[in-house]
Amino acid sequence: MYLRSQERTLIRDEHRYCAHPHMAVLASGTWLLAATCGPRRTVTMHPPQDPEFVNILIRSNDEGRSWSPPCVVPAYGWTGMECAGLTALPDGSVLLNQWRFRWYPYTAPPDPLLEPLSNGPAALLQGLVGSREIEPDGPALASAPETLMPWVRGGGEAVTHRSEDDGRTWRSSAHIGTGAYAGGYGMRGAVVLPDGVILLPLSDAPFYERIFLVRSPDGGRSWGAPQPVAAAAGRTFEEPAPLLLEDGTILVLLRENVSRTLYQIRSEDGGESWSPPAQTGIEAYPAHLLSLPDGRIAAVVGCRRPPYGIAIYVSADQGRSFGLDSPLCVRTGLPSKDLGYPTAALRDDGSLFVAYYYRDAAGVTGVHATIVAI
Repeated sequence: MYLRSQERTLIRDEHRYCAHPHMAVLASGTWLLAATCGPRRTVTMHPPQDPEFVNILIRSNDEGRSWSPPCVVPAYGWTGMECAGLTALPDGSVLLNQWRFRWYPYTAPPDPLLEPLSNGPAALLQGLVGSREIEPDGPALASAPETLMPWVRGGGEAVTHRSEDDGRTWRSSAHIGTGAYAGGYGMRGAVVLPDGVILLPLSDAPFYERIFLVRSPDGGRSWGAPQPVAAAAGRTFEEPAPLLLEDGTILVLLRENVSRTLYQIRSEDGGESWSPPAQTGIEAYPAHLLSLPDGRIAAVVGCRRPPYGIAIYVSADQGRSFGLDSPLCVRTGLPSKDLGYPTAALRDDGSLFVAYYYRDAAGVTGVHATIVAI
């Protein structure tokens, strides 16, 4: 049995494309929500295709009843960003993890020897046209690639920033070495083990095929070498959503782009070894995992098959299985499949505050929320 409240709008700007939220509840009780924000163009582009995307942050001190205006994080100048993740640390600080692409004018492309992963306008447009996640934009896609995307995307860098004042300022940053992996992208943050070590799972942007993790023993001030977590022939994994369970098990849900479903992996030894990726049966993605007060686990997901919407799948066995026949409907009947990335926070009354994005009937993409009482 569950009840849901009327939708509320958190971020909406008719001139901007705002999407991909992630929430964290800090030790102080402050809620933070990170999102991506870029220009609203004639052709819908997501962060991997547009150098003008930034990460923004809003905050709430009353469990989502009111929110601050958005602010760019960690500072102006950080552009060309992928979706970001937040991690609340036990000492009251918070980490922001980001992946930032390098970008160049199409008239001055980089030396391929220096940027072997570079993609010019034609390659970027081909990827956009072939995407199964973005609604087709009709005649606009017939324009010359250089008209739509007058830039070249190169490699990038993975970095974390640390804040000790509830995300108001970000005083220190740390580079993440990705080793043999092309990049390090994650949008659901990290888990903190009982000994204080931070474990951050990432995917190998821009390929978005394999999952690895990095560890920090010092509150995100430095990071160790990458360790493999998940890979499988014929599967492309990205956007890991981790959760530390009460018994110390680490559960991670993975977006898999061939089947367009969620897989899961588990570690019972602090992330040293992992179970093989296994199907969950959930035909929606990506996910955010949350522990409920009664011991169940909630997976909040975006449904990109009709009827488009947002749903919650609940597990009563520590994430080994989810109630596939009885998902809780948060939103349904949304206008298009350009939606999702739901994230949730638990309120004091036991209800869930679920934030997500979608493109509305007016064509404006923004971040919205619904309160669900389970």
